[in-house]
Amino acid sequence: MSEDALIVITNAIKTAFIDHPGTGHGTMWDQVTKSDEESVHLAKAVMVALRKAGYSIGKVDEQKAPKS
Repeated sequence: MSEDALIVITNAIKTAFIDHPGTGHGTMWDQVTKSDEESVHLAKAVMVALRKAGYSIGKVDEQKAPKS
């Protein structure tokens, strides 16, 4: 498992409930954070599911990355 990818996914999960509490289907989420342990557990589950589905996560080489 890529440690960098795990950190990025963990941080996204941890902050999703604070940064985007009003997104969804017309519902409001409580503005709470997930614990570090919960966030890491969810991030690992996401990475395992992606790997089982045949995906891999890797850092993009800046020189070869498409320009947006």
